[in-house]
Amino acid sequence: MRPARIIALVAGCLIGLPALAVLVAGAVVTLAYVFGRDDDGYFRADLEDVTTEAAAVTAEDVDLRAGADGPGWMLDRIDTDLRLRVSPRDPATDVFVGIGGEPEVDQYLTGVAHDEIVDIDRDRPVYRNRPGTETPDAPSEQTFWVASASGAGDQELVWEATSGRWSAVVMNADGSSGVDVDVEAGIRSDIVLPIGLALLGLGALGTIIAVTLIVVGAAGAGGHPTEAEPAPVGMPVHVPSPSPVSLSAELDPNLSRWLWLVKWFLAIPHYFVLAFLWIAFVITTV
Repeated sequence: MRPARIIALVAGCLIGLPALAVLVAGAVVTLAYVFGRDDDGYFRADLEDVTTEAAAVTAEDVDLRAGADGPGWMLDRIDTDLRLRVSPRDPATDVFVGIGGEPEVDQYLTGVAHDEIVDIDRDRPVYRNRPGTETPDAPSEQTFWVASASGAGDQELVWEATSGRWSAVVMNADGSSGVDVDVEAGIRSDIVLPIGLALLGLGALGTIIAVTLIVVGAAGAGGHPTEAEPAPVGMPVHVPSPSPVSLSAELDPNLSRWLWLVKWFLAIPHYFVLAFLWIAFVITTV
C-alpha cells in the first residue's frame, strides 16, 4: 500500500468524524428552527410552580457579554428577543416581572429575602435562598428596569437582548412576600437558521471530502497479487508424498509494512452503521 494512500485513508477518517458531528448538529438546529418554535417564532421553556414565601424570585448572573476582549456590538447584532410570560395562580393578584442590570437589582434586593433560581429540574426551578428582613419598595416604582410589566392577571414582557449582565425578577406588584406563579420563557433569534444551514453545509462538505479520501485510500488496501517469483534453487514447491497428506508452498506477494498502522481505521465506519442498525433494531422490536 503506497504512503499516499495511507495518508488519504487516515485523513479521511480523521475528517469524517468531526464532519459527521457538524452535519448532525446542523440538522438538529435546522429541524429545531422549523418544528420547535411556536406561532410567534419563539423557542419556549415552561417553569411550573414558581413559588416562594420570600418577596421575589430572581434569575441572576445572565451574562450576555462577548468576553473581556470581545466586541460588545457582536451580541447586539444577533437580534435576539426574550419573552417572559407570568401567570399568577390567583388571577386577581397583581404581579410584576422585570429585567434590570445585575448591580442595580442586587442593590434593590439588598437585605430583602428572595430566592434565586440556580437550576431547572424537570420544568421545576431549584432555588438558592437569600435571607433578609427588609421590605422592598414597589418594584414598579424603580427606574432601572430595561423592560417590565405589571398588573393583575397574566403579564408579558418582551425585551430585545443587549450586551451586559442582567437579572430577571418576578415579584408581587406591591413588593409583598409570597410569590406563586407559572413562568414561560421564550427566545427568538434570526441567526438560528443561518447557523443551522451553515453547519449543514460544512458538515456535508467535510463528509464528501472524507468519503472521497477514504475511497481513494482504501482502493489500494487490498492490493493485487503479483505473479509469484520463481522459487529459489533447492526450495521445493510441491513435495509429493506416498501418504494422503501433501505439502505445497508458494511465495506470498509483497505486503506493506505500514498496513497494520491504519487498518483499524477501516472499522470506524462500521461502528457508525452498527449504531444506527441497533437503533433500528430497538424501534422495530418495540
